[in-house]
Amino acid sequence: MNYELKHISEEEYTLAHHRLKQATILQSYQWGEIKTGWQSLPFGFYANQKLIGTVLILKKQLPLRQSFFYIPKGPIMAYEKEAVTGFVKELKRIAKEHHAVFVRLDPPILRSAFKMDEEPVISNQEKVQTLVDAGFEHEPLTLDLHTTIQPRFQAVVECKEYQLQRLTKKGRQGVQTAKKRGVELEMCGVEKVAIFAELMKKTADRKGISLRNEAYFRKLLTVYPDSFLIVGKINPGKRRQVVQGLLVENQQAIANLAENQIKKKNKLVETKNSLEKELVQLDQDITLHGQKERYISGTLTVPYGDTCELLYAGMDEAFKHYMPAYYTWYESIVQAGKRGYTYCNLGGIDGHLNDGLIQFKKNFQPLIHEYSGEFNLRTSNWLIYKAMKKAYQVKMRG
Repeated sequence: MNYELKHISEEEYTLAHHRLKQATILQSYQWGEIKTGWQSLPFGFYANQKLIGTVLILKKQLPLRQSFFYIPKGPIMAYEKEAVTGFVKELKRIAKEHHAVFVRLDPPILRSAFKMDEEPVISNQEKVQTLVDAGFEHEPLTLDLHTTIQPRFQAVVECKEYQLQRLTKKGRQGVQTAKKRGVELEMCGVEKVAIFAELMKKTADRKGISLRNEAYFRKLLTVYPDSFLIVGKINPGKRRQVVQGLLVENQQAIANLAENQIKKKNKLVETKNSLEKELVQLDQDITLHGQKERYISGTLTVPYGDTCELLYAGMDEAFKHYMPAYYTWYESIVQAGKRGYTYCNLGGIDGHLNDGLIQFKKNFQPLIHEYSGEFNLRTSNWLIYKAMKKAYQVKMRG
């Protein structure tokens, strides 16, 4: 069998992805446009001149005319022994042409898929061994979120016909609270990207981390035209009027009760206390932030293949008592299902499954997808390879 990696046009590449399983956004032709600072090298993988796979290689230029190859969630191909051997031979040829010191591979090989309350069952070890046999060095598996380029653990929801009943009790309460307190959602696109970027900035400032800026979000929404934003907003002044009206109705209902309607009275009194508590909170919000409409939460979702990737989410912490994140995330999953996608990927999580991120995401009852980690392929002499790999590891830890 004669195997070959050949440059391929965007049209050919995209058509191939429609046919091939496991096609992910990180291996889409367009991802090369998103990754500034990297050169994009899209290839078709051929066996006897028949297209059997694709690979998007990202090239990072290094000093002394050297470079580094990274293949995120790829290649997209059958991980059979003969094909992998042929792929590696061709990959080394391409690496030599580009003076690549080594290749880092993050293949779309699932190690396990399990619910939060289940023990994972390990699978696909034969595919891992095939890569090792072909010359790849398998990096030690880690549970930490930020020790690999892409998260090794991800929370994924089957989103077809997704309904509120699929959430945990806490999740359902969060969505219902947001609706009850007047949170409204807008489905939009690039026209609201500045609003979304501001929400992301508030999130980054709160967490003390660096996140993407408006230009990056605008590029995502433009390069992937099926992408969508969902933003949540409130109008404290308008909501205050609604609550005041509900209080008047409540008080009239209590006054009209007969003396023996104790059960009904207790329920109305409970509603009255809840409305009065909300009114106090609204007065505080209006004093601090004004009574005009405000955007308080948002998500950015990018569809690709059979999956919608919920890539970014932001919230104004000053309004977290409105529970807007539950509502915007829930609606993002619902919209993914309505658009015909099978999965909604809620993004990376820590493999220990005990951090704040998973505590929120688990309310949507996801499957945990554990991937098989990263692999290195040496394409230069040992001294250069060891030095560059060490420098890379130091950078990752930093």
